[in-house]
Amino acid sequence: MLMTLLSLLGGGFMRLLPELIGLWNKKTDNAHELDMLEKQFQLEQTRASARAAEIAQQGDIDQVLALLASQKEALAGQMQLTGNKFVDALNMLVRPLTTYYFLALYGLVKLATIMIALQSVDAWHAILQCWSVEDAAILSSILAFWFVGRVFDKKKPQQ
Repeated sequence: MLMTLLSLLGGGFMRLLPELIGLWNKKTDNAHELDMLEKQFQLEQTRASARAAEIAQQGDIDQVLALLASQKEALAGQMQLTGNKFVDALNMLVRPLTTYYFLALYGLVKLATIMIALQSVDAWHAILQCWSVEDAAILSSILAFWFVGRVFDKKKPQQ
């Protein structure tokens, strides 16, 4: 009788075992599927944020291009001749006169600084004391502007 009972339980368990294994496989498959869906969702979020950044960057590029186009139009409008010789001459001289004015003013300030420094030290030390890092930066920017500009001017096709 005990063997019959054990056979009954063993047979029932053996019949139930594939179903249990199937349920366990389904559970792991579902967990794997859920994990894959979460990974796919994260990937789509990353793609969406990258696309949003790309769109924002494109908007920034479009904004810069629009700004450059408006600056080009403004500069083109500045150098148009009006037909009045006095107004045209004044228009053409604004930038050079402003440049010469500030260059002369800068020279006067440096001359005054050297004159004051001459009262305490000899001439060469006075000059060296009046030359600062800012002066070197100004000089290098002026030289770069003019000499790099020449390179680009030479590359322009002759009209």
